[in-house]
Amino acid sequence: MASVYRKAYCDEIVAYFSEMRRSEDDKILGVPSFLSYAKDHGISITQLEKWRREHPDFDAAAEHAVEILRQLLMDAALNGTVNVTAAKFILSTEFGMLSGSGHSRSGKPEDGISEADLRLLRNLEERLVGISEDT
Repeated sequence: MASVYRKAYCDEIVAYFSEMRRSEDDKILGVPSFLSYAKDHGISITQLEKWRREHPDFDAAAEHAVEILRQLLMDAALNGTVNVTAAKFILSTEFGMLSGSGHSRSGKPEDGISEADLRLLRNLEERLVGISEDT
């Protein structure tokens, strides 16, 4: 990938964020991020951010990609495929989800999470408390 923007990157970033990195024995090794996407494609994170600012279609695709990944991560935490503590940390730090607040880290309500996502986060938190009480 070069530093010249192409419309095809919209579909590519959605596909990239739709899969977690897995080992040969199917264990989850990591989740996609904008930093890993940029690195894997030989561009800087600054270039990726520039594309998001300058190309509304790419920005929309990037937002869609994050929503897909958010759902994958929450599902994996709920079914025990990933560690609940790690999932909660990633959701709160990478996606700006602050448990119980309904707002992103920017504090703007329009950047907040949906009620459904908030319920899933609370479910994750309850599971985490249950796990720590069992140990």
